[in-house]
Amino acid sequence: MLFGGKAIVTAINSTETVEKARQLHGASASAINALGRVLTMGVFMSAGFKGLRHKLTLIVNGGGAGGNIIVCGDCGSKVRCRMDDPRCFEGEEIRPVNEVIGSDGRLTVIKDFGLKEPYNGTVKLVNGTVDSDFAYYFTVSEQLPSAIATGLKLADDGSVEAAGAVIVQPMPNCPPDIVETLVEAVGNIGDMDEIVATHTPTQMIEEFFGSFENKPLQPTYPAYVCSCSREAMERILISMGRKDAEEILAENGEIEFHCDFCHRTQKFTKEDVEKIFEEADDKNNDCDRK
Repeated sequence: MLFGGKAIVTAINSTETVEKARQLHGASASAINALGRVLTMGVFMSAGFKGLRHKLTLIVNGGGAGGNIIVCGDCGSKVRCRMDDPRCFEGEEIRPVNEVIGSDGRLTVIKDFGLKEPYNGTVKLVNGTVDSDFAYYFTVSEQLPSAIATGLKLADDGSVEAAGAVIVQPMPNCPPDIVETLVEAVGNIGDMDEIVATHTPTQMIEEFFGSFENKPLQPTYPAYVCSCSREAMERILISMGRKDAEEILAENGEIEFHCDFCHRTQKFTKEDVEKIFEEADDKNNDCDRK
């Protein structure tokens, strides 16, 4: 917290989270360079969630080589992601982020706080570079003018050596002179790809914002966590209905679900399906009797 609560600066190390995404999706260097930055923004935006059932969904559709990017986040910066073509530009030199994402499209942010309707904000992409696009979203949709700098560096073997970001957000009614000071501070950070590789989050704040009045806030530890499970797949199976499930079984001999976020597969045999629907019927009958 800066200037007695007039602004907040967040520094992120998302290296392990982004590297896990690269491994799970077999992402090319160009793809993870773009996907990792969007995933880091998902880390930031879900860090502020207080309720365990609060959900975040980011959808970036810019028409680039990588196709659509979807990032989901839960309370405590637990995130997961998918990309239409995580192998785009494979074997080639790293392409600019906006070639992977594209710039002719939209950024959509959905926040579900368990109310009747989730919050849904959509803005046009500015240039497909992530930093400018999310800064524009915060300014237009949440009335929080923001300065954002993401960074990502790959090792020689293609793994993620470092990933992270610095985000500065003045609070409502923050004096213009403080806003100008903070924007200038972010502009003076320099090459963020190198900064995230040589600085911890604490060091980033100390070096670039330590001269301002500041108060540390509670840290959050990001992780790549998929919410899929066999129980969740069973609920999807029940929602399909017995008739549709039996038709798939008759055609394929089993029902298979594949998770696009972690690439785990769950298979259900005819016996599995019969047991699941019998248990569901028993639960419904119990509810009717009550």
